[in-house]
Amino acid sequence: MKRRDLLKAAAILPVATLGMAHAASADKKEKMSFDEVYDLIIVGSGFAGLSAAYSANKAGLKNILIIEKMIAYGGASAICGGIVCMPGTKLQEKHGIEDSAELLVQDMVKVGRGFNHPELAMTMATQASTAYDMMMDCGVEFKDKLLRLGSHSAPRGHIPSNASGGGIVVPMHKHLLEKGIKFQNRTNVSAIISDDSGVSGVAVQTDFDSRTGKFAKELTYKSRHGVVIASGGWGSDKQFVKTTMPVYADLRTTAQSGATADMIKSLLAAGSLPVMLDMYQLGPWGSPDERPAGPGSFFSDYAFSEGIAVDPKTGKRFVNELSSRRTRSEAELVVMQKGTKETPNYPFTFCSEETTEHAEGFHAAYRDGAVKKSDSVAELAKRHGVDEATLTQTIADWNEIVKGAPDPFNKPLDVKTELKAPFYSFRLSPVLHYCMGGVAITPDAQVIDATTCEPIKGLFAAGEIAGGVHGMDRLGGCSSIDGLVFGQIAGRTAAKYKANA
Repeated sequence: MKRRDLLKAAAILPVATLGMAHAASADKKEKMSFDEVYDLIIVGSGFAGLSAAYSANKAGLKNILIIEKMIAYGGASAICGGIVCMPGTKLQEKHGIEDSAELLVQDMVKVGRGFNHPELAMTMATQASTAYDMMMDCGVEFKDKLLRLGSHSAPRGHIPSNASGGGIVVPMHKHLLEKGIKFQNRTNVSAIISDDSGVSGVAVQTDFDSRTGKFAKELTYKSRHGVVIASGGWGSDKQFVKTTMPVYADLRTTAQSGATADMIKSLLAAGSLPVMLDMYQLGPWGSPDERPAGPGSFFSDYAFSEGIAVDPKTGKRFVNELSSRRTRSEAELVVMQKGTKETPNYPFTFCSEETTEHAEGFHAAYRDGAVKKSDSVAELAKRHGVDEATLTQTIADWNEIVKGAPDPFNKPLDVKTELKAPFYSFRLSPVLHYCMGGVAITPDAQVIDATTCEPIKGLFAAGEIAGGVHGMDRLGGCSSIDGLVFGQIAGRTAAKYKANA
């Protein structure tokens, strides 16, 4: 059998027959010749992949290759808001904020509805500060302030200086290049290669065009220390989303176009144990007036925190604006169901001008028209189709809460800002944001075998491709720290593992 045919056959074998397939084809795989050989191969160039390369290099590996399917490096990490929620950092200490790993885990379990894998959640929380140290070493800069996101018990959101994930990806990429780490873009991994000793490499398609699926060559790469999969989620794969969660099939997504299900399928074909593949997170800061994850989504975090969200039909608040993303998204969907295609009923969040003076994303969202200015309550009410008298009372009630009156929604107030004209508002419509499930991993980032429930030798995973850390839903700013922490762990674990030569 030709090498190419063997790889194709291995890639499509059902999970149930993998054990027999491994045994039957082991001799053939061991005799395979590889086109290139590396100390470690990492699939994905976002937070998790970069962190894996960083820690593996620190552990002594030199010949490391990071593979990226798309033209641009960084994946979803490069285009996200970049907020990283970490307890116990020097910046928290500087601002006198009391926080702990245990408190973060409590928040995670509450939002995750108790479906979190405890060891994974605690590992992420306790090692979060090491990710902060890694980013500092790579030259990442953060603003001198911290933000409390929804359902967090303390302000622990660290904001990159440019308020973008690129503020982390770019300096880390530069740092790794200086360390001799190799990057190869437009390279699609078509199969994970294994033999009787474990995972030994990958089959790739070079000069890959993600739009057409065309490529120049098929090659095989060997990895002496196994393979780290850090390829992210599959939010742009409409077929996979529809098959696993039909009700979300038509939602817009924040995922970049390369976020397809290819790698999760390859992991399943390699015998990996799946975890909650039908669980997805919705982003409550999506809007019909901008692209998913546009600048308004960043602004809305401040509007949720210092302003309020209103149902146009009632003119009243309908949710704790700092509750979990799932709670807010579900509440927004209920509000939207009151409208029709001809007369939609989009909920909206708004704040005072005082908030816009320090809210990241505001200027771009206002420039683009997603955020609208209203010089009076009457103008705000007319803009969103709300009864003016009711909205006036809702604003007055909120201002009393700011002064100390009890809040029926129990929203925490770190910054107490009264609502007064001019107002800046943003319409809301949830978007598909994050794949909660993935493959099962150990706290050492080893991928777990579906048949034995033991680690698959030489196969590691980190970031969104791995499930279990967050349960049914996750806290804002925790996908980034998840990838950064478990990426480091995967790199260290892989460095200790040595496949057969």
